[in-house]
Amino acid sequence: MFGRRKITVGKKEFSLAEIKEMRPTPDSDGVTRVLSKELWNDPKIGSLLRETGFTPDDPRNIKRSEEDYIALIDASWKRLEERAEIFNREMTERHGYCRAVPFFIIDRPIWEGDHGAFLYASMELAAFDDWNVLMLAADGRTKKLCGLAGYPGPVPAITQTMTERVIAWQARLESALEAFGITATGGQGGITQEQYQAEKNALRQEIVDYVVSMKPRIVNELLRIQSEA
Repeated sequence: MFGRRKITVGKKEFSLAEIKEMRPTPDSDGVTRVLSKELWNDPKIGSLLRETGFTPDDPRNIKRSEEDYIALIDASWKRLEERAEIFNREMTERHGYCRAVPFFIIDRPIWEGDHGAFLYASMELAAFDDWNVLMLAADGRTKKLCGLAGYPGPVPAITQTMTERVIAWQARLESALEAFGITATGGQGGITQEQYQAEKNALRQEIVDYVVSMKPRIVNELLRIQSEA
């Protein structure tokens, strides 16, 4: 409907300064873990991990494969196609005609770039889900009949703003990871697994809420610019 999806998971992986040796490669059993299974055999680190109730096969400790992320992306794309079809059908029934297409607040260059892994793998977000999508008019007739802002194509100013936001969000997660890494390696001043997960969940919700809050501002600005053209 909108052209072939061409989204890739970013190549950059996160690492902790404290636990770089815990490389994100498969363990001896073929499973890739955030914290290597062998760590539970370490007298100091293993006891700390067990005290927190953390286990090698805790779902939070299993890293998804590239195939897992491709499947998640494909599912998100299919959901978007279904939502767009419903949107256009309902708007056509209401106004007699509608041809709307999706506009992504966090746009493709960000998802496909260095920060894609943060959004997909760390935050478990998908570009095509509703929180990141605006339906905008693909032609003048749709703008007139349906009252939608016109699809503007790529907007560098929005991409720049969102890139800066994503970089800041990523830095916050890295800071939390470092703090958890200090705890995992027996250092002082770290945070627990539960505190890290709470921070991660709060950050994910903040990202979604911020992007959703951008939607009416973007629509209003597009309508203003297009009315003056």
